Amino acid sequence: MGKRPRRVLASVVLAALCQGAWAQDLSADGVLSLRGDAWSSDRDLNDGPAVAAGSAWARGRIDAGAAGQLAANGWVRAQNHGDAPHGRVRELYWRQEFGPVSVRLGRQMVVWGRADGLNPTDNLSPRDLTLLAPEDGDLRHGNEALKLETAVPLGSVSLLWFPRAASHIIPLERQPGVSYRRDKPRAGQWALRWEVSGVGASDGEGGIDGSLSYFDGRDPMPDLLPGRLGAGGLEVVLRNQRLRVFGADMSTVHNGVVWRAEAALTRTDSQGAADFTHKKPQLWLVGGPEWSLPESTTLGLQATVLHVDRFGDPDQWVSGPLRELAWRQLATSGQSGRNQAGVLWRLARRLNNDTVTLETNGVALWGGPGGASGLLRARAEVALDDHWQLLVGGDRYFGHRYSSFGQLRANSALYVQLRYGL
Repeated sequence: MGKRPRRVLASVVLAALCQGAWAQDLSADGVLSLRGDAWSSDRDLNDGPAVAAGSAWARGRIDAGAAGQLAANGWVRAQNHGDAPHGRVRELYWRQEFGPVSVRLGRQMVVWGRADGLNPTDNLSPRDLTLLAPEDGDLRHGNEALKLETAVPLGSVSLLWFPRAASHIIPLERQPGVSYRRDKPRAGQWALRWEVSGVGASDGEGGIDGSLSYFDGRDPMPDLLPGRLGAGGLEVVLRNQRLRVFGADMSTVHNGVVWRAEAALTRTDSQGAADFTHKKPQLWLVGGPEWSLPESTTLGLQATVLHVDRFGDPDQWVSGPLRELAWRQLATSGQSGRNQAGVLWRLARRLNNDTVTLETNGVALWGGPGGASGLLRARAEVALDDHWQLLVGGDRYFGHRYSSFGQLRANSALYVQLRYGL
């Protein structure tokens, strides 16, 4: 966001809080979590040593009554080597009601999709995929936006406008003769969503919750493009290019089983099979059931199917360093094969009066180079008392180095984290 939009946002927030203070109607609440971590490796695709880190995570809200609410969310972090101490404001937005319309202005994390794990319609909030955090939700951070939402028959409609797009931060493999340049996305983007709730509800059944959505903006996952090629080697440019996504999702409960499904039809500016500088158009479907089993056990299973239009095999179109780059681009965009299918799972059990949670989850995909690829995860959470919590777990990536998960094998890691919550 440029200086002028930031100044406008700051002026609006300040005016709202001053109005609330004048009315003597201010209240505030918040949560602080102090965390100490140890990781067997980082998430930067290198063979670096183990990492020890400390961080503070906080979120809070100021309610100014008729003047609206201000919400903030962020963290600060330091570790024993690598990055210098740094922090991030994940959210900072003002929310107010104007009759039937809810307005939210500022940096906010907007999460779309009901599938568990892989979400085809989740294109609005960027993630830092190099951040050492056990939970995927902690990798997410917000983007400046104006969100308008109003009730309609059966549900609500929301419209979002982003002055500038935002990009995922992705790990980049260090290779001799290869340098990287990031092109920050500067174009605006917008999204529209119609969400419904309880359609077809009857006695004993809650009906269907779902949505239809459209997104016109920049892919948060950057494409890898060839830049300058000279005596010093190849420059690779990271550029977030335009997407248009038609999405739908739903969830329902039938006979105690939760069913979820999500679909996205994505159009891009790809020029055909030989164009490895753009993500290709695709159709992506994810869905399946979740069961609540005896002894506080939950089992979720989902199938994923992806069809890539205008798919091209780099081995048939390019050679030399551009061939390697073309395969990396396909892997980064999740398009290493024309047709891919897979399964996702999550098995969790709560023990000892819900103070201990054991969980394993993962994904396995077929249809790309070299057979199966995927991610295996396991972790244990132990509530030591009302304030202290211990997390122990690990991630293991597997597959061919030109597959989406196989290219991240160097990021496999074990971790332990101790939290103190206030």
